[in-house]
Amino acid sequence: MKKNRLKMDLQYFAANPDLTKMADLGEIKSIDFVNRFEVGIKELLELLGVTRKEPLSKDMKIQTYKWTTALKSGDVAEGEDIPVSKATYAKAKDYVVKFSKRRRIVSAEAIARHGASMAIDKADNKILRGIQNELKTNFVTYLATAPEKISEVGLQKALAKSWGKLSTFEEFDGEDFVSFVNPMDVAEYLGDSKVLADASNVFGMTLLKNFLGTANVIVLNAIPEGKVYSTAVENIVFAYLDINASDLGGLFADFVDETGLIGIARDRTLTNATLESLFMSALVLFAEVPEGVVEATITAAPVTQPAG
Repeated sequence: MKKNRLKMDLQYFAANPDLTKMADLGEIKSIDFVNRFEVGIKELLELLGVTRKEPLSKDMKIQTYKWTTALKSGDVAEGEDIPVSKATYAKAKDYVVKFSKRRRIVSAEAIARHGASMAIDKADNKILRGIQNELKTNFVTYLATAPEKISEVGLQKALAKSWGKLSTFEEFDGEDFVSFVNPMDVAEYLGDSKVLADASNVFGMTLLKNFLGTANVIVLNAIPEGKVYSTAVENIVFAYLDINASDLGGLFADFVDETGLIGIARDRTLTNATLESLFMSALVLFAEVPEGVVEATITAAPVTQPAG
């Protein structure tokens, strides 16, 4: 009787569709990765206040724009025709967004020695950080494309002058501003003071809420020390290739998040006993109007010589 019951139990477990098998581990970890990536992007856009999200077309291009103004003299005599002034919002440079393709391989020995969780998860985290860093570095490159340049003594004055300059741009009238600074410049300003306890940290960026009592300031390592970049939140656009909607989804992506921001493919190679993973995405944060960015250079206060 006992022998028959044991046999029946084995048959039950073998047929149970909810039973986790070794083959499921790769899928579970892939789903976890894409979910964490999707959540990270959403939190980043919320941190920046970005609401403009645009899918990339097949040519993988993003378009920047430029305001040009032809302002004619309004000093005309009574009854004379008033010259026509003109403001044009025209296309400027376009840029091709490159694929972020990262591949990693883990050996059977590494999995046996450290366990699947350590051998796979640790490598996945490295990939995640690499994609994050690439997105941030490219964003800073766009901020520095064609900014309005100013300089001021110290971080506080540099921020204040940047926001004042942005306020003179008519296209940003009534818009919220955001500034990006290097952590060393913030540390220099704060000195021994504590960083705000309610500061938010997402995607390697730290938001200082109401820093200096005004617009949001985001601390970012990719910003060069001694520089401050400021723009209107509305000027920041997030463009992405929807892997779900492209042919890549069925060819190179076994696992894709709901928004299609990243695709993952995993496979095992029996000839050398390794597990291989491919991570693909095409994401970019950019300033739609590069001239709508203010680059402030922080200068040192002049040294005053003692009298006498």
